[in-house]
Amino acid sequence: MIIVAVLVFLSGLGWVVVRDLVARPDEFGVVHDPLEPWLLRLHGAASMAALLLLGSLARDHVLTAWRRHRHRWSGGVLIGACALLVTTGYALYYIANDELRPWISVSHWVIGLVALPAFLAHRGLGRRRRAGRDGL
Repeated sequence: MIIVAVLVFLSGLGWVVVRDLVARPDEFGVVHDPLEPWLLRLHGAASMAALLLLGSLARDHVLTAWRRHRHRWSGGVLIGACALLVTTGYALYYIANDELRPWISVSHWVIGLVALPAFLAHRGLGRRRRAGRDGL
């Protein structure tokens, strides 16, 4: 899961950087880096893998931990961030018009910037709890 999460994060961050910092205006408009569409494709593919992994975690990990009252706050933030990322990602691809796209896009990447640290924090809490339980 960590590899997929990092891949989603880095491909999304890379796309934002290439789109906003590398693209340069010329007399005909904006010149985009050829890496931009490839980063977006990689981001979409990694996001599909993340959805599959999230779905597989939902039944066992999420429901079991929720019932046992374990890391509800960090897990809830993480699930909420994932739900918002899925919703805004879907909206960007299928719904957004020229007026809404900038707002949805910024919302998507701001939530994405928070999602990886939230995932790592949640993962760290679980590891710390297991280490304490196992006497390490």
